[in-house]
Amino acid sequence: MTVTYRRATLDDVDVLVDFRLRFLADRAGTERAPEEERIAPNLRDYFREAVSRGDFLAWLAEREGEVVATSGMVLWQMPPNNSVPTGRQAYVLNMYTIPAARRQGICTALLEKMIEEARALGLSRVHLHASVPGEGIYRRRGFVEPTDVELLLRLD
Repeated sequence: MTVTYRRATLDDVDVLVDFRLRFLADRAGTERAPEEERIAPNLRDYFREAVSRGDFLAWLAEREGEVVATSGMVLWQMPPNNSVPTGRQAYVLNMYTIPAARRQGICTALLEKMIEEARALGLSRVHLHASVPGEGIYRRRGFVEPTDVELLLRLD
């Protein structure tokens, strides 16, 4: 069966929400929990606004009219520096393939779409957080550990 790839639009917001919730449940090793469903309205608002502004780009993989995988990329800008002269960077996330479509190269193809988008936008840095099952895909594509230490302060 042929897989087709297309850029997500505002008409795909519900699909983006659904696949984000699938991703979160899969990452937690659980079925979808009611507490995850409570963030669905926030996700819907986020995707509507960010896709409209161009701050979130996504690609979908479809097989026989059914979405089987998604990818996403958040774009942001920081003050320029020597390593990132434009200050513009991206963060790849929301890479999710339904279990029946895994290990068929779909995630790799979606990742390539994200990298092509980043290049077309003139970005010099693309970040991501790899899951254990996905780490090999990203490493084969050239992703490496950052050399700078990143720290996190939780305010919740």
